[in-house]
Amino acid sequence: EVDKEAGRFAAVLCDAMRFLSLFAGIGGFDLGLERSGWQCVGQVEIDEFCQRVLAKHWPNVPKWRDVRDVTSRSLDEAGIARPTLISGGFPCQPFSYAGKRRGKEDDRHLWPQMLRAIRDIRPTWVVGENVLGIVSWNGGMVFDEVQADLEAEGYEVQPYVLPACAVNAPHRRDRVWFVAYAGNKSGGGEEGCKNIR
Repeated sequence: EVDKEAGRFAAVLCDAMRFLSLFAGIGGFDLGLERSGWQCVGQVEIDEFCQRVLAKHWPNVPKWRDVRDVTSRSLDEAGIARPTLISGGFPCQPFSYAGKRRGKEDDRHLWPQMLRAIRDIRPTWVVGENVLGIVSWNGGMVFDEVQADLEAEGYEVQPYVLPACAVNAPHRRDRVWFVAYAGNKSGGGEEGCKNIR
């Protein structure tokens, strides 16, 4: 026999678990989040090859080429309910040990654009990712700035350093993850979250 109450709970939970993927690449975060029960409601990626991969695997998900074009209004125009979570591996080249480490002087320093989208869209959760070099660039200035920016917007922030080998990859490849939660201070997904409680 079907548990109708459990079915209603699952429907509300699924509705509340919507994410917008910034700097989507070929969809690694998206695939992991979907496997965890989240629904991808939009993707942003500028690289043409990556766009083709995303189009193949997520043909019905609205896409934007440039993060600067993603606003609460553009989501509304696309018929997308506010996401509960914004995820994004904002470009690492400005901070990577493999590059010139130009930091904020690098045109690819797009944390300010991710923050702008977060401020405008107001998701309950934010998950950001970058290379370990962000911790040491200019004395940790950007690492601290990301946390301070999110805290100024009402988020509780916890950074983590996780190596790829922690999930059984055959190499270390440390990555910095920022997990931020706004509780009931956010605008995204609030209707669904209220129904869950």
